[in-house]
Amino acid sequence: MTNLEYKQALLKLAYEGGLTEEGKMKVKTKSYRNIYSNATADSLQEVAETLSSFSSQPYIGAEKIETSTLI
Repeated sequence: MTNLEYKQALLKLAYEGGLTEEGKMKVKTKSYRNIYSNATADSLQEVAETLSSFSSQPYIGAEKIETSTLI
C-alpha cells in the first residue's frame, strides 16, 4: 500500500500589484517556507494577516502549499 510522507509546506501570500496596460490586475506573491504540517487554518490565517500588515500593497489572500512524497 502506498503512503504519503510529508516533505515541506509553504505559505503563499498574494497582493495587488497594480494594473496592466489592458486594465487587468497584476498579482504579486510572497512565499514563506518551513510551515509545520500540523498548522491549523486559523493559525495560518492569523499569520498571513499579520505578515500582510507589513506590506503597503493591498492583501488579496493566502494559500498553503504542501509537498509530499509517495512511499
